[in-house]
Amino acid sequence: MAKVLIVDDDADFRETCRIPLEAAGLQVAEADNADAGLAKVRAEKPDVVILDVLMPQEYDGFDLARRIREELDLRELPIVMLSVVHQTKRVPYRFSPDETHLPVDAFLDKPVPPEVLVRKVRELLGLHREEPQSPL
Repeated sequence: MAKVLIVDDDADFRETCRIPLEAAGLQVAEADNADAGLAKVRAEKPDVVILDVLMPQEYDGFDLARRIREELDLRELPIVMLSVVHQTKRVPYRFSPDETHLPVDAFLDKPVPPEVLVRKVRELLGLHREEPQSPL
């Protein structure tokens, strides 16, 4: 069973992610800050990591993604970045994955619909399930 680690300081948001992921047959671990997230990546070796951008501590999701890639040398570990920054800051540009500056595999806006999150995680895990062309 594939394991997903959710790193977000908002317990309610972690729960809204955890429930559909578990319903999709995935094992879910959680961390409420970047330090705990880094420790869980080391200890639990998840198959996918979901990170919040903004966390109330010295470093944020961007820094945690870089630390996972560089310190832990986990360049192949899929990372999904979630944030409300596009909505709250009204930035004129969009974040997108970038090997140098934003070393993640996907960037999704919060609130992310559960089916979109599950689909993206399954895609990153290579767990594609084709839908039938017509009803069975």
